[in-house]
Amino acid sequence: MAGIPRNRKGFTLIELMITVAIIGILAAIAYPSYKEYIIRTRRADGKAALLRAAAREEQYFSDNKTYTSDVTKLGFASGGKSDEGHYAISVTTADTTTFTLQAAPQSPHTDAVCGNLTLNALGVKGKSGTGSVADCWNR
Repeated sequence: MAGIPRNRKGFTLIELMITVAIIGILAAIAYPSYKEYIIRTRRADGKAALLRAAAREEQYFSDNKTYTSDVTKLGFASGGKSDEGHYAISVTTADTTTFTLQAAPQSPHTDAVCGNLTLNALGVKGKSGTGSVADCWNR
């Protein structure tokens, strides 16, 4: 058999297709996990900003005997962005003895599970998304 080479070099089409299939399966498993990890990391940025703002509200109250609805007085730049800029922080005060802080995800970041995170003067944590408060605040 003179026409069949004994030392073949390269890959057959079947070997190549099996490799592509394996890579596709691994990517289909890994990408959603990676995306969830990124969302949780960005959510941590929003939670940290809310906790920092709550501490600064308490300091402001201790100095002025009232809470403020101005995020710049809490040490945030105008617009109230979190440290990494993934959330916008806002504060509302119903009277001089209570406040509610909110962290809203900024585009293109979205968080359908938790949505907007909230924290009030009593330390009650909340969210506007479909997930539970425990999932949004403890993970």
